[in-house]
Amino acid sequence: MPSAPTSLFDRRLLIVAGKGGVGKTTVACALGLVAAQLGKRTLLAEVDGVGRAAALLGVAPGAIGTACPGRPGLAVMSVEGSAALAEYLGIIIPVKRFLQAVLSSRIYQYFVAAAPGLKELMTIGKIWYEAERTGEDGKRQWDIVVLDAPATGHSMQYLGMPRAANEVFHAGLVGRESQRLVDMLTDPALTAINLVSTAEEMPVNETREMYGRIRNELEMPLGCLFVNRLHRTKITGEALRRLDRCIASIGNGKEKSLATEALQRAREELGWAAINRRYLAELRAEIDLPLVEIPYLFAEEFGAAQVQEITHLVEAQLVPAARRRTATLQKGG
Repeated sequence: MPSAPTSLFDRRLLIVAGKGGVGKTTVACALGLVAAQLGKRTLLAEVDGVGRAAALLGVAPGAIGTACPGRPGLAVMSVEGSAALAEYLGIIIPVKRFLQAVLSSRIYQYFVAAAPGLKELMTIGKIWYEAERTGEDGKRQWDIVVLDAPATGHSMQYLGMPRAANEVFHAGLVGRESQRLVDMLTDPALTAINLVSTAEEMPVNETREMYGRIRNELEMPLGCLFVNRLHRTKITGEALRRLDRCIASIGNGKEKSLATEALQRAREELGWAAINRRYLAELRAEIDLPLVEIPYLFAEEFGAAQVQEITHLVEAQLVPAARRRTATLQKGG
């Protein structure tokens, strides 16, 4: 097993990817919060425009492309390809009247809608811009950018688009800009792509495929594998059989119904724990990355409290105690 990723939070871009519904946004929020707690000026960017990260962190969603301050040291931004292209044109076309004429033209709108891969390329370009962005004092605006990437297939399009553009446009503006994106995405000192999965059949299969493609096809640096919603139980099959026999002797109908329902939930939990053990073992055997385990949290409604609990679990597994103490002392002045 590789050594603990003590340098994960020393990189500038942490990408969080995985199958839809496995908890990517939750892990991205946790990484953003840990980075902020370490004293890093952190931007959490999400690309789907849904604003799920902002909602989990209790941040009021802002305009697309605008950083909205949330927790201390952490801001949230929603990124979208066509808006990123408009922002880029705003930089290179300083005359607003001419810029508006370009943006409102039918040719431009058709080009944005029809050009294959343009939105993905501009989205990654926007992320690169934020990772490199400097303020008036010449210092970088963000120490770390955490990108909550879309689901597996779409993520691969985003990650692969800079290299595809570079292979098509070797020279000129697009060639140079796409090469800069490729350089950032393939530099292990700057970037880490982190995978998120649950220990179930389909997510594990997608994780295997994504791991192989990122490592072998895109040749991009990988960070950690987060396995979310792990069920663990001390209940045994023998204990459930004894409980079943006891229930048969209960005479009160209401009590018997309640006990039967509890028995059914216990059987389900035992079943999930067995499934998770099997697929967690497969992930350990086949994915050569540091593995971060996140337990299933029982909550009526998943929200900020659960994100904070997961943040503590992630921090405990990724950040050495000495570094946590140092960050706490520095905050205290």
